[in-house]
Amino acid sequence: MKRKTYFLVIFLAIILIIIGYGMQYYYAPPKEREPYAIEKNNDDTIRVAYIGDSWAFFHKPYDQRISDSLTTKLNHPATVSSIGFCGRSSKEVYWYLFDNPELVSFISKGYDYCIISLGINDANKKMSTNYYKQSMAYIIQFMLANQITPIILEIPDYDIEKMYRWEIPSRKLLRSFSRFITGIPINCKTEFRQALDALLTEKKYGDRVQVIRYQTWNNHYAEDLKNLYKGDGIHLNEKGYERLDSCIVDICVKLQNITSNEND
Repeated sequence: MKRKTYFLVIFLAIILIIIGYGMQYYYAPPKEREPYAIEKNNDDTIRVAYIGDSWAFFHKPYDQRISDSLTTKLNHPATVSSIGFCGRSSKEVYWYLFDNPELVSFISKGYDYCIISLGINDANKKMSTNYYKQSMAYIIQFMLANQITPIILEIPDYDIEKMYRWEIPSRKLLRSFSRFITGIPINCKTEFRQALDALLTEKKYGDRVQVIRYQTWNNHYAEDLKNLYKGDGIHLNEKGYERLDSCIVDICVKLQNITSNEND
């Protein structure tokens, strides 16, 4: 009897260790890795990358349109290229910068600016704000180390509660457990925006990091959900991308004009 109890205790201990390791792997922010060097292009084309989650993925059909707009506004050759990974969190995309051949090849082409669309899936999965904050800090550091100006897309005003309601039962159970672990509410858009602001303040990035605030293009919740978003309330429609892209063009033009004046 004692022997059976001993083996049962050992078995339960092993199970608890495995569960604990799994939770640590899932909920913990990433560890920072040494950025690899990216060579700059020798021509005079202004290059803008757009990386991140499904918002970046679904932007690809509009890359040429925004490239043409940016070229016209700058009166200078410019190109915008998108790559996104649907459902991925900020930590996963940071890992992808090193381990995903597609993203490594993409970012290694060399860019002047990088639009970063991340955090929606962190919020949907009810990860901690520290998870998001640390992941973004490392992505920003990677870009700055390669003389790429990060342009962060602040968490937009999408329908996060609808997203939660539409989860299948197993995922909703996981989200509820995550909320218990992280203390994150269902509607956590404000908490994630505040985490980004805290990061910018703590790191003292100044003008080296730019942010596209959601109020500049997505500040009328009910109206915007109807006009700028698809029926799921989380992904942009064509008009939504057109509105967002106008802000991207404006900020790139502003930054490029500053750079040009400094070089004169």
